[in-house]
Amino acid sequence: MEEYLKRIAESLERAFPLDPDSDFFEKADAFIWEPAQNQFSEVNDISTVDISLLKGMDEEIDQVRLNTEAFIEGKLANNVLVWGARGMGKSTLVKSVVKVANSKSKSLKIIEVARDDIGQIGQLLKLIKKINKKFIIFFDDISFDDNETNYKSLKSVLDGGLIGGMQNVLVYATSNRRHLLSRKTGGADDFIRWEEELDERLSISDRFGISIGFYECDQNLYLEIVRSYAKAFRIRMPMKELNKKALEWQIQRGSRSGRVAKQFIVSLLGRCK
Repeated sequence: MEEYLKRIAESLERAFPLDPDSDFFEKADAFIWEPAQNQFSEVNDISTVDISLLKGMDEEIDQVRLNTEAFIEGKLANNVLVWGARGMGKSTLVKSVVKVANSKSKSLKIIEVARDDIGQIGQLLKLIKKINKKFIIFFDDISFDDNETNYKSLKSVLDGGLIGGMQNVLVYATSNRRHLLSRKTGGADDFIRWEEELDERLSISDRFGISIGFYECDQNLYLEIVRSYAKAFRIRMPMKELNKKALEWQIQRGSRSGRVAKQFIVSLLGRCK
């Protein structure tokens, strides 16, 4: 009978979870918000690379690091947008900086919110508003098409309109688009109205106090990243040969980025150690 009642209690807890408190957020440094289940999934180890492996972005790392430290210390801090070319380390930059900050302060927590759940962000803010922690809400690889309205919820968060006066929440986001929204004008009948709406949409990126752009890296930076990963993974190969193979790999892939560099190194593992 006792076991039966225990199973009922566990089922009820899953179906109607209690609102989290400060003790709940002590369980991990990172969480994934799942509004459909009204719950948070714990992330015990943030998936990223060592911050020392991020090459060609020292200034950008410092910018995000100093902003994050100011936030932890209760000083004024900005929302952050990292945009630009695919595979250049936008998400890795955010996660690596936050992971280092987590190791120094247990008051900082990062909560990842899926793109499709942005429209329900107000529900999340109500849950964490009064919790004595510092929260970074992380939107990874977001953009919005012409017929979407979720961007309005994001705009409200950035303006403080959904729940004003929240001193314990910042937004960090990454996107392949600088302005987050499509700039297609289609065949709008009312040109003036469309121009006003387009201006409102493009202004979302202006609401991020820090906006960092990344472009496809040049050959020298690409090879520097390759050598950095090769050293980290202890791949023993003459530099001239490593560079030659890395360039061949880049040509084959048709692009040049930190992601392509890491994929090249992974392809060598097990063969060249």
